[in-house]
Amino acid sequence: MKIYPINNENHQLHAFEIDNSIINRKRVFKIISSIDGVNITKKPKRIFSWFRESVFCEFEINGIQFEIEEPFGDNSRYWVGKSKHGGYCDELLLVADAFRNA
Repeated sequence: MKIYPINNENHQLHAFEIDNSIINRKRVFKIISSIDGVNITKKPKRIFSWFRESVFCEFEINGIQFEIEEPFGDNSRYWVGKSKHGGYCDELLLVADAFRNA
């Protein structure tokens, strides 16, 4: 799957986006669940998740918290990054690779 990297001023991966026209929230959750060492702390609601919550998945890897958001609930891409504001870390590279290889 293609990811759209968002890099910081040092050209490191800060966060990334994925096109939500080719993947739904349920599939996103399955990809995240497949990452070794992941701890899911919030998963998408079963009915009308897209209507009720922009941040629909939260998880942690090695104690670092991440979230997946559909900004404004109607964006064409999902945003994936460290909770609240993003930022580089090795664990983010693992998450990006999981989506690239999906």
